[in-house]
Amino acid sequence: MLNRALRRLRVIYDGRTLVKRGVSPVISMVIITATLLVILVIASFFATNLLEIQMQNSEFEQAKTAMLLLDKTIMDVSLRPGAASSVQFNQRSGGIGVYKGGLINVTISSPSRTLYTYVNSTYIIKYRGGSMVSVAQMNLTNPGGLIITDLSKPLGYVRIEIGNEAWIVLDYNRVRIIKNENLGTLDIYLIRLEPGVFGGSGTVSVRVQNRDINMASIQLSGSSDLMVHVNVDEHHADYPGISGVSIVRIVEVLINVSIM
Repeated sequence: MLNRALRRLRVIYDGRTLVKRGVSPVISMVIITATLLVILVIASFFATNLLEIQMQNSEFEQAKTAMLLLDKTIMDVSLRPGAASSVQFNQRSGGIGVYKGGLINVTISSPSRTLYTYVNSTYIIKYRGGSMVSVAQMNLTNPGGLIITDLSKPLGYVRIEIGNEAWIVLDYNRVRIIKNENLGTLDIYLIRLEPGVFGGSGTVSVRVQNRDINMASIQLSGSSDLMVHVNVDEHHADYPGISGVSIVRIVEVLINVSIM
């Protein structure tokens, strides 16, 4: 019996038993290959997503720079009747357009009556970022309100808004007031955007042109204090206590915006 037990142990530990009960090399290779393939697919997915996020954020940063340049371009052409210029935008993952805003209402009044009322629709320029853009809401320019009296402050308001997606927004829904003490004049200056021609995809040019300058003049006979009231949607601002003015001029610059 001892010899029989030793023979059984040799059979168990000489490797033949393990070979008979081991997994087939072909099956092992299939399992390893499948595992590596799954890992490769997952790594490729994450690498592709990371690359796309970087590309969309880079495109959005370029659009921020382009929108600030567009703001300066509009201000430049607004000073020269008939002038035109353009700025390029990349629309690989995002897109730029002109959208209708609310109403702007400018009222000039004296203590006794309303002297002039300006009411018109507004348009704004918006760039939509890609769905993977990660950015915080911020102001890129800051006019400081609906009424601007400081010449160093911009008339255009460029900002980033966050909703379902990230947007770069440019609007001119405010007025600049310039008082000349020596001449006794008060100039109320505003820029109004209007939609032009639209088309194209990929890299497009946003073309802006000074289409017209409209001016209304009010001759004053008394020395009563004046007040300017500006209302845009739910926002409003007042500029009271304007004295020593004999002429009020309201200057509207019409800027045509086309995307081609």
